[in-house]
Amino acid sequence: MTRHMIQAAMNGAYTAADHPAVPVTPEQIVADARACHAAGAASVHFHPHLPGGGDTMAADVLGPVVAAVRAAVPGLEISCSTHAGIDLGGAPDHVAALRAWTVTPDAVSLNLAEAGSLKLGEALLAAGVAIEAGLFTLGDADALLAAPWADRVHRVLVEVIHEHHDETAVALAHAIDERVAELVRPRLWHGDGRANWAVVDEGLRLGRDVRVGLEDTIVGRDGGPAPSNADQVADAARR
Repeated sequence: MTRHMIQAAMNGAYTAADHPAVPVTPEQIVADARACHAAGAASVHFHPHLPGGGDTMAADVLGPVVAAVRAAVPGLEISCSTHAGIDLGGAPDHVAALRAWTVTPDAVSLNLAEAGSLKLGEALLAAGVAIEAGLFTLGDADALLAAPWADRVHRVLVEVIHEHHDETAVALAHAIDERVAELVRPRLWHGDGRANWAVVDEGLRLGRDVRVGLEDTIVGRDGGPAPSNADQVADAARR
């Protein structure tokens, strides 16, 4: 039987105002990470949030929550974000924000579509932080293949976040996956919104790793509010 790695994407920029089950505070993130792991997640991806709102790479916010999750759920992979719009805690750029970290997540997502991704990738590897290479388009796939560190990425995120029609999203996921297959790195599939369900189901069918959770969709399969992060993980595990 094929075993799939399931990652729970717990919050993103969402808050409880968007969905009541979105974890934002460190205590909520720790409790949710524990529940997701119990449901079958081998990895969690979360965005630390500033007390006043907004996600951040600031060392004094990220470090304590990463350490708390690591202590609460030993062995659970912890992934955070480096997206272009994230707060940098006063640092002049993403590389400087990264270099201020004294506690590091195991991995971070790095979007190839964003300016500075090649330089940031080099800095991440130098700091011992694994790269989850985020690909939204075939152009992003080509950018990854041209990156000097392409064969050193931890995994490739096949992220069809700009397509919201099930068939179109799944077709693009297939195309991106095929384009980067030569790297022979694990590929993790996910979509955005209602289409995330179709992308995840197809990824599971193909034996790919998948990502579920409230960062990717706050809309359920039935069009109503999405289940909690742990319930989404349990759903993927059953399939």
